[in-house]
Amino acid sequence: MKTLSAVVAVMLCSVMLSSAANPPVPVVVPPDTAQVTQIELAKLIVELAHLGRFLPPNPSDADYFSVLMANGISPEKGWSADQAVSRYDLARVCVEALKQSSSVQHPENPQAWIDYLVDKGYRIDTIGLATKPLAPLAIPVGPTMYSTRGQALPKVVPSGDVQFGAIMQPVREFFKPSSSTATSSNKGARI
Repeated sequence: MKTLSAVVAVMLCSVMLSSAANPPVPVVVPPDTAQVTQIELAKLIVELAHLGRFLPPNPSDADYFSVLMANGISPEKGWSADQAVSRYDLARVCVEALKQSSSVQHPENPQAWIDYLVDKGYRIDTIGLATKPLAPLAIPVGPTMYSTRGQALPKVVPSGDVQFGAIMQPVREFFKPSSSTATSSNKGARI
């Protein structure tokens, strides 16, 4: 009996020592990969392209989108704040921000946008790598009278006497109808 209890005691000690030396490895479940939304991409591109000066104080999502669309930067189906960025949209937006969209061989094919970036040596594995080559736009455009909803804008028609201001004074003087009429003596003369 003593030998049996001694054997059991030795086995318990060996189990305890082995578990202390090799603790159980916890199973680590990686967190779900957070998808980048289109508004996050839009904010990044506005920052990299130095278009922030065209934004109002406390800009809304629509303000970011309108600045980018005024500069010809938009996913194929337009901007949507909550939609996740696909590789095709990322490639298209990056090529448009580089002002190289006319160089894409088949712009109707989404894969052509990715192929263009890969052929140029740009990596599009992550948003950080894809947006790395972006630089400030040479000739940025501010959004004026541009709608992000795709609705027709109302016509702006001046009514009454239009005031152009002091800058337009020389133009008004040039096009001002003259009060003198041509006389017969200088009718064919050149001015």
